[in-house]
Amino acid sequence: MRHRKSRSKLSMMTAHRNAFMRNTVKNLFKYQKITIILARAKEVRRLAEKLITLSKDDTVFARRRAYSVLADRDLVGKLFKEISPLFKERTSGFTRIIPIGFRRGDGASLCILELTEKKIVEKKAKAKKEKAKEEPAKAAAEKLSKAEVSKEAKKEEHKKEVHGEETKIKAIPKSKPTVAEEKRTEKARSEDKKASQQRGFMKNLRGLFRKRGDR
Repeated sequence: MRHRKSRSKLSMMTAHRNAFMRNTVKNLFKYQKITIILARAKEVRRLAEKLITLSKDDTVFARRRAYSVLADRDLVGKLFKEISPLFKERTSGFTRIIPIGFRRGDGASLCILELTEKKIVEKKAKAKKEKAKEEPAKAAAEKLSKAEVSKEAKKEEHKKEVHGEETKIKAIPKSKPTVAEEKRTEKARSEDKKASQQRGFMKNLRGLFRKRGDR
């Protein structure tokens, strides 16, 4: 018999419904705001307000009862240390339901279920995200600067090496001609003079049959 039992089954089996209620309440305490169907929001709201009321008495017994529902030690600690102090001046009305329209497809009525008192953590999260974005950019800039410095150093070293080789090449003195080479050059010059003095057919023959090595 269901005397004075107004709880909705939400068209779920018992185990499925209990798991759904546990996970939804955990998300509500974690994110402080969730989007959900109106019928489900009313049931989740009842459980969430019971847990917040229980957390006002910070005892071992109360923590164990909260843990039997949430099954998460970190979230139980957050409920008693962070969420409960926000509602010291309230005796009820810990959550609110805000309708936002109908879901496309099946037309189910949607709403926002949120805590009436929230802890502001958005600015810190944004600052951390900005720092996290800036760090890789700085690291990349440092890597680029180091790479550029190394490239410039390599270029300078290469220039020095090339300049040193050029100076070495310039410093090498040319070898002096031998006595035989000087004699050959003198002989060729004398023959050229004789050929230039001759005229006609003999001059041309002399030029044709002259060896290149004798010059």
